[in-house]
Amino acid sequence: MSGADVDSPTEITDTIERPDRGRVRRALFDLKRWFLIDANRWFVVGLLAAATFVLTVAVGTFGPVPVQRFLSEGVSPAAALVELLKTIVSVVTIVLSINQLVLSPELGPVSDQRGRFDDTMELRRESEGLLDDTVSPLSPGQYLDDLVSALRDRATDLPDVVDGGPDLEADVEEFARKLVEDADNVNEELTDAKFGEFEAVAAVMDLDTSGKIRHLRRIRKEYADQLDDEERERLVEMVNALELFVTARGYLKTTYIRTEFINFSRALLYAGLPCLLLAFWASQTYDPNVLPGTTLGVENRLWFVSGAATVALVPFVILVSYISRLATISQSTLFIGPFVAGSEQHEEE
Repeated sequence: MSGADVDSPTEITDTIERPDRGRVRRALFDLKRWFLIDANRWFVVGLLAAATFVLTVAVGTFGPVPVQRFLSEGVSPAAALVELLKTIVSVVTIVLSINQLVLSPELGPVSDQRGRFDDTMELRRESEGLLDDTVSPLSPGQYLDDLVSALRDRATDLPDVVDGGPDLEADVEEFARKLVEDADNVNEELTDAKFGEFEAVAAVMDLDTSGKIRHLRRIRKEYADQLDDEERERLVEMVNALELFVTARGYLKTTYIRTEFINFSRALLYAGLPCLLLAFWASQTYDPNVLPGTTLGVENRLWFVSGAATVALVPFVILVSYISRLATISQSTLFIGPFVAGSEQHEEE
């Protein structure tokens, strides 16, 4: 995902980058990223539920239809609540079915489990060659942090190894500067992040690997006649290190998505039954003559109906909150390798 990724559903990249052009675009991107990705999901649930409640009260109070007609004519609030009960059951059923599909690879036969285990161990062995460690860390957060630090160290040493013409040296120094700058930012974000929380995934997704791999491959092609065997080998090692980081990041990101689906399903189950019961009780107890009088200038019946409708919609609000993040993250995993689709910047390049 890139900066324009949140702006346009057609852009597919592997990073979350802030757009460079336009103060308004940057502000909109920050707002969209906060809502779709960075904000705590339960805070978003509360925000959307509060907005639903306030909007319902506002429409009933200031809308074109007087509140008496709003509550007594057309579809009655009790009938509307009964329909919302059906929505709760449908949402819970659909989400649990999707969750079963997402987690089905975890329930495969022994041969599949063995293959997944072998792939994971192979990734660790390759990582240990990059990390210069005997055994790679068990903690996913520390593992990602060490990989980013290894990339930064190799990028720092690269300009000292590659010694060619001024254009070649400037190009290599520019690559190293950008990678070191991005790696420092990611290491800082990973300092207090814990795997299982979104902060760890968001941190490593701030590192643009597609552009950097392309940059290195262009240097190898464009300055092929100025590079000796050792310099070519160091550039290849740098590309391999970036590719290894992409593989590890993709694997851990996929693991996070599955973990988040589990949290999402659990949240929906916890909220589904109470919301179902409250909406049912509200539909059975509502009457046009219930709760006479006003509070803060608003009829008590309207407060009651708005609250009941908001509670009935909480499971759907939870769905919107979690799926908005999962869909945005999943969009960055559609391509395997350094590909970018729909980006104005990369199309211009």
